[in-house]
Amino acid sequence: MTLKALLFDLDNTLVPEMANYELAFAAACGEAARRHSFDLVQFRTAVFGSANQRWQESETFAYCSGLGIGSPTSLLSDFPGDGPEFVTLREWAPGYRERCWTDALRPLVKDGLVGELATELDTAFRAALRSHGRPYDDALPMLQQVSRSYALAVLTNGPHDVQRAKLRASGLGRFFPTTIASGEIGFGKPDPRFFLTALERLDIRVDEAIAIGDSLERDVVGARNAGLRCIWLNREQRTLPATVVPDHEIVSLSEIPALIAMIAPDMS
Repeated sequence: MTLKALLFDLDNTLVPEMANYELAFAAACGEAARRHSFDLVQFRTAVFGSANQRWQESETFAYCSGLGIGSPTSLLSDFPGDGPEFVTLREWAPGYRERCWTDALRPLVKDGLVGELATELDTAFRAALRSHGRPYDDALPMLQQVSRSYALAVLTNGPHDVQRAKLRASGLGRFFPTTIASGEIGFGKPDPRFFLTALERLDIRVDEAIAIGDSLERDVVGARNAGLRCIWLNREQRTLPATVVPDHEIVSLSEIPALIAMIAPDMS
């Protein structure tokens, strides 16, 4: 067996998802919170809470759940895609975002300011994502090492405009000429077709790749169902349930080079 490629999850594997959303939100809304004297954290909770409720009530929620697209990601995407569901999403999203922001602002500022400020903060939050996407500290050194010997790909659930923006903001995009997002191909992890699509694009066999991710349900189960070996990134050292068995378990990405050298010594 020759190992040729490493297939990485993105959110909560290479980059922290919610922490980066919170950084972008603070950058976008901090000045307005000071100007209007409201608590930034409480405001963020209100915006994200409204977004989550309205997202779950939307007619495309079930479809998007199958792609792993959730909230607050839904506040940030233009929903590019050719399917009828994405046409509906593009028509629906501007009003959805406006309602989420105005819901949270209405108790905090004068009525005459709500609409203008909602538009301002919506635009600022979407822009801030492009510069607030720090990676985990263990991601860059690991990628610098393994990229010398293996093809690398990102396999991520989410709308591909947002997921690629995260990769660019993190500074890790240069390691991943192959990036596959569920919103682009119409199905998401744990669907085994997701992983098989990556193998097809990389022109490799199933035994020539290893998948790495933090989610037992999406990354590990999906990889195993596709016939791939998998590495579970268990940063929080959660207890492994008996029903899911990854091939390997690590608590930091820094363990990957040594683990890969043990698994595939011919390529180390």
